[in-house]
Amino acid sequence: IEKLFKRYFADLPGLFQDSIDPRTDTARVWHDSVADREARNPAFVLGERTVICSIRRLPSWLASRYNFEYERSPQLPHNPELLLEGRFLERGGLVNHADRYIRKFLPRPLLRGGNVRFLRTEHFERDFVEMFGTYVDVSVIPREEFARKANASRNHLPAEIVDRLQSSRDVYGKCPEWRSVEELAYGSL
Repeated sequence: IEKLFKRYFADLPGLFQDSIDPRTDTARVWHDSVADREARNPAFVLGERTVICSIRRLPSWLASRYNFEYERSPQLPHNPELLLEGRFLERGGLVNHADRYIRKFLPRPLLRGGNVRFLRTEHFERDFVEMFGTYVDVSVIPREEFARKANASRNHLPAEIVDRLQSSRDVYGKCPEWRSVEELAYGSL
């Protein structure tokens, strides 16, 4: 999303895009939740604005997160079995959980407000065109742009873990908050 906006809409009047560059923005505000943004900048008020949130299915997100963290800190003892519980090791050695990210970025009050729309990774082009087409002329983006992968990490997961993540619904039992948000975005599992 960031790259498409930077490439095709950077000069659009009235459009503001956070800098997504750890060298120029050491605070990393592009990872702010709405609550983080409001706390950091008292002038920012969400009000009735629509929040568009990227989301993907839990097994895919967990695999991607594991691979990202593995590449970010290969010296740590990453345990792929943790993924089956919705957990993963982060830089610094913290064992984190998928539901923590859902609570941070999509807390219940925000979801109840009714102004959240989901851009589903698995339906990226269709959702992007539908959502952002209201605000910008998406027809300027060539279709092949939607198929490009950005920030793809190499796979460090054993095939057996990937298969277990994809074939079992047990991980959703370990991540009830992710499950409830995913059901809002995709319908029933």
